[in-house]
Amino acid sequence: MNPTRSSQRTVRLLLIEDHAGLAEATAEYLRSEGLEVRIAESGEEALETAGVFQPEIVLCDLSLPDMSGLDVARALRANPDTKDAVMALYSAMAESDVRTLERQVNPNEVNLFLSKPLTEDKLNQLLAGLDWNKA
Repeated sequence: MNPTRSSQRTVRLLLIEDHAGLAEATAEYLRSEGLEVRIAESGEEALETAGVFQPEIVLCDLSLPDMSGLDVARALRANPDTKDAVMALYSAMAESDVRTLERQVNPNEVNLFLSKPLTEDKLNQLLAGLDWNKA
């Protein structure tokens, strides 16, 4: 699966993960799938990076050192430059706990909740939320 090949454009994804090793491994996987990836290690760094990078997808760890992933998603939704990005929160919590959280959050704030690790099936879920007609 290569989004660049199928769409003739590169998809921008902002990965927000405070564990450096996991961030690099996940970014490497995403890049191998044809995405342009930037990494932020905190909520504050993510908000700064998103304003310049203008990601189409945001994949954010639920637990960050300075703020929750949900707070990051809410801030990005409030920003006109990132309000239409596909917002996904991911966590090392058990799948059942992730589903419980998903039911408690406004679907307008977060499009998708995923459990770690990121797999090809989960990446396909992320990409399914994109509007491929955007330039």
